[in-house]
Amino acid sequence: MQIRTWFGIFNVDVENNTIINAEIFPNDLSSITKRLLHEPLLLRGNVAGSDLRNLAVKYGFAGSNDEYDKLLHELEIMLAKEQVAQTVTPDRRIIAAVEAIDDLNETGNVLSERLREWYIMNFEDTILKGEELARKIIGIGMDDPGKASDLEIMQSFSSSLVASYETRDRIEEYLKKNMPLIAPNITCITGHILGARLLSIAGGLEKLAFMPSSTIQVIGANNALFKHLKGKAPSPKHGVIFRHPLINTAPKWQRGKIARVLAAKISLASRYDLYSGEVKEDLQRELRLKVEAIRKNSTRPKKKSR
Repeated sequence: MQIRTWFGIFNVDVENNTIINAEIFPNDLSSITKRLLHEPLLLRGNVAGSDLRNLAVKYGFAGSNDEYDKLLHELEIMLAKEQVAQTVTPDRRIIAAVEAIDDLNETGNVLSERLREWYIMNFEDTILKGEELARKIIGIGMDDPGKASDLEIMQSFSSSLVASYETRDRIEEYLKKNMPLIAPNITCITGHILGARLLSIAGGLEKLAFMPSSTIQVIGANNALFKHLKGKAPSPKHGVIFRHPLINTAPKWQRGKIARVLAAKISLASRYDLYSGEVKEDLQRELRLKVEAIRKNSTRPKKKSR
């Protein structure tokens, strides 16, 4: 019987429970790590009644028990790093980017409101907010010494806020550049931001590709779906795909049908992206034709008579 350990291969006589011969690997943790990623090797236990540590010392792989323990510890760290690195697929980078945008938007909205309140207390009421207000504050000169300290900290605050907006813009450019490389068909149908957000909510391109279109249609509408399941609300017609212009610019009575068609095309697009990566021009054309048919044939429903 052959027993494959992380530092060597042992041929064992099962009847006598003895080692017949051994092939010891070179003491190179990098090559051993690569081997472990492709085949299961015994890291702990014994061979023919002998502990792996003792065998490693006996056959010259390690000079002592302490050296063996140190090598095994370093190997496990290297193996863990390689396993983590292999799980970081390109779509995971896209997900990290779009989630960073969401975090920056949420934080920016809170900080912008705080800055606006501060500005009103020191100067005047304003309809400005966000980046526009922050840039205005940065350019203010101060003639009133009593407000100088407040203005100084407000301008520092504004500079940080503007920097966060600029960071968000750079991340959006990253998505615009990389989404067509990862999911070209999804990007063609949804755009880079909505497409990235679909990947984020689904948990990756593969998970999105295996979702039925009915699930994609309402993905992101968790609260509405839970209310529906409890009998407190009607079934949601769309989730995050409501942000698509084909839906949010359509009359209310057409949105459900358009969402269903759009979800079906997203489902197909995600499968093309997962398995081939080739752009299918027909998807956009078919989507446009079906939406045009809905707009033409789905007239406004008559109001119910009381």
